[in-house]
Amino acid sequence: MTRAFGKQTGLTLVELMVATTLSLVLLAGVLLVFSANKATYQMQNGLGTLQENGRYAVRQIAADLQQAGFGGCKSPHIEPHFKNVVTASGATAWLDDFAAGQFLDGRNDPSGTVTIGSVDMVSNTDSIEIRGPLRSNVAFVAAPVLKNGNVTVLGTATGFANNEFLLIGDCKSGTIFRATNVSTAGSNTVITHTTGNKHNELAEPYGSDAVVMEFDRHTYFVGDTGRLNQTGQAINALYRFDGTNAVELVDGVENMQIDYAFDTDGNGDIDAFGHAGQIRPTGSLYDWDEVMAVRVSLLLNSVEGASAVEAPYTYFPSGSTSISPPTGDFRLRQEFSSLISIRNSVL
Repeated sequence: MTRAFGKQTGLTLVELMVATTLSLVLLAGVLLVFSANKATYQMQNGLGTLQENGRYAVRQIAADLQQAGFGGCKSPHIEPHFKNVVTASGATAWLDDFAAGQFLDGRNDPSGTVTIGSVDMVSNTDSIEIRGPLRSNVAFVAAPVLKNGNVTVLGTATGFANNEFLLIGDCKSGTIFRATNVSTAGSNTVITHTTGNKHNELAEPYGSDAVVMEFDRHTYFVGDTGRLNQTGQAINALYRFDGTNAVELVDGVENMQIDYAFDTDGNGDIDAFGHAGQIRPTGSLYDWDEVMAVRVSLLLNSVEGASAVEAPYTYFPSGSTSISPPTGDFRLRQEFSSLISIRNSVL
């Protein structure tokens, strides 16, 4: 008698267990590779954000610092520095300071609440106010300007506007005044200066080599954005205040420290470094017109966690001392520092 055997179908339990084990091993390897790649991506993305934000922040401050006190071809060391004919008020007191040679102002680590343009400044950080022709609009006069005459400049796309502060200057003198009315006349722009000024006269007549510039002040500070990152940590940012509005420039800025380089004996060399609290009238060691350069030190973080560990960092003025972040803070941090010459103080 012949016995018929059927063909085997399916898998045995042992074969299924072996296949499942091999699949789990392979899947674990894939997950490890994915986790490592994700961690690498997060760190690279965090470092990229730090580099981009840090360079941008320093560049913005440096561009304004290099315009501090600029008044055309006139050297700021020739006194009187500038003349201000704007009607005096509390809101325009800084114009008198500028005319007297104080092209900068600042705060050093205020511990209380300081509000700038409706934004709360982060305590124990510095701020710096920069004064000068900080906008790009500069125009040559179309003809010599009399003391009591209108100011006529070349071109109709000057960007000048009613009621803003302007500075007219040549190689001998400079006058700060408020533009009463700005209008076009042919291919030129005509600026009157009656309302808002002490009188309808500039400090001096100006020749055909004079230039007219928009005059402004910018205050840079670290402020609280009111936002939180994904883990509930506060996001701070670098702000710029123009006297009316505080505009957020770049987030992730945690701290800013400002040091000033002083020439105390007038020989053109840097003799000492100090902070705003040591400068008169609040301090007693230095004067604002002795500032030759400004050292800006910014501490930035990656906003979101980008490290697998709580990464220590260093920051001026701690120097080489390592600082450990709070527990659970996995943000990357980096300091960006630059020593910027005040161009008009080194001429």
